[in-house]
Amino acid sequence: MSTVLVSSDQRIAAADRSGPERSADRLCVVVSPPVDSVTLCAVGGEMDYLTADAFRQSLLEALPTAGAVVVVDLSQVTFFGVAGLRVLMEARSWFGHSGRRLQLITGPHCVDRLLEIAGHAAVFDVIPSLAAVSRPKPLELARASA
Repeated sequence: MSTVLVSSDQRIAAADRSGPERSADRLCVVVSPPVDSVTLCAVGGEMDYLTADAFRQSLLEALPTAGAVVVVDLSQVTFFGVAGLRVLMEARSWFGHSGRRLQLITGPHCVDRLLEIAGHAAVFDVIPSLAAVSRPKPLELARASA
């Protein structure tokens, strides 16, 4: 399992200290190894232009060993900006090209609203919870590993 934390101090340093410090801001990304062909990437905190690179890097590092289904759980996200949406669009492409399926657990209004406004709500496979993950059938698993 890998965990990435982006604290407000790191965010301020990344912005050359040009913005006000907000002590509660941070991003936590936890990527779990595949279980039953499903890789879970749980995200919590704020997803904006200062934290999107940490999210992107976590997904890229998960790509080589990811299961046939990758679930990004955004249910603990408190802010979701366009930079986060851009990373999800990139991830959809990466995982799709490697024969994997990307599913999202949304929930917070900030995530659902941006997906809707940007016209991407129908582009992503959004599921209500981890229990709703559509696990691949054995034939799909064979194709994904080939």
